[in-house]
Amino acid sequence: MAGSGRISLLVDSPLRDLAFAMRELDTEVKRQIGAATKQAASPIWLESMRGHATNRMQVRLADSAQVGVTTQNVFLRAGAVGKLSSGTPISVVAKPIEFGANPNRIVTVTTRKGTTYKRRLGTRYRLPRRGGYVAYPAAGDSIPRFASLWVQTAIRTIHETVERVA
Repeated sequence: MAGSGRISLLVDSPLRDLAFAMRELDTEVKRQIGAATKQAASPIWLESMRGHATNRMQVRLADSAQVGVTTQNVFLRAGAVGKLSSGTPISVVAKPIEFGANPNRIVTVTTRKGTTYKRRLGTRYRLPRRGGYVAYPAAGDSIPRFASLWVQTAIRTIHETVERVA
C-alpha cells in the first residue's frame, strides 16, 4: 500500500531477515541497536519535519519532533511536547496545524478577564487536507531512510559485538 507509512515484511527483504535475527539477539545488543538508531534517526526526522514547515506554527510543530525506538519498531512523534509563544501547549493545536481547519467553524473564546464569546476560527490554520501538511509528508520521505538506517545500524552493531567476543 503506497503512502501508508508502513513497510511490509511479507516480501523477501533485508528488513525481514533482520526482524528474524533480532528475535535471537542478546538484550544488550538490542539495546545498543536501539540507542544507535535513535541517535542517528532523530536529526533525520527533525530535518524532514522542518523542511515541510511553511509558517511559524508549523515550525513549532516541527520542533516538537521526536523519535522512539523499540526492538521491532521506530516511532515518529510530533506535537506532544512544547508550547507556542502564547503558552498554549502544542498538543492542543497539533491537529489543526497538521490537517488544517474550517475557517468558518465557530469557536468559543475566553478572555483573560473570563468573558466568553463566540467567533469564527478564521484563517489562522490552513484549509483542511487529509494527507497533512508537515508530519505526514515528512514521514513519507523519512521512512525509507529509517528502514535503511535500521538495517545498517543493526548489522554494524552485531558485527562489532561479534568482533569483541572473538
